[in-house]
Amino acid sequence: MRTESIKIVVVALLAMALASGCASTSSQQSYEKPPPKANRVQVAWYDTTPRAPTTTLDYCGVNPPRRPYKVIALLTCEGAPNQEAIMTAAIYYRARQIGANAVQDAGTIRTVSMGYYYFYAAPRHRCIFRDYAIVYTDQ
Repeated sequence: MRTESIKIVVVALLAMALASGCASTSSQQSYEKPPPKANRVQVAWYDTTPRAPTTTLDYCGVNPPRRPYKVIALLTCEGAPNQEAIMTAAIYYRARQIGANAVQDAGTIRTVSMGYYYFYAAPRHRCIFRDYAIVYTDQ
């Protein structure tokens, strides 16, 4: 009797798992979770044409793409020098959200300001991470 109950439960669970997997593909219903600091990315628009978000992004480095393209925005994110990976991920996320096909490095600006800790002044190093958002015009 106990074995029959276990079989029924296992079959029911298996049926539910298979049925839920067939409802839709993960790309249709899942949305990319924003990375840390994504809300800090600022956008200077060069072209305000509405575009659908993209799922992939090419990185061009400092060289322009080899394909015909158009720069649609400058994306910036301010943070500490040791946060480069976090800020870059935030910028790339935002670039995909605005419909960019690629990003091109726009150069990082390094700044130093004086911060005050208790009774002494200490330099406070900050960076402004910058990338151009690009769309390809040959699509």
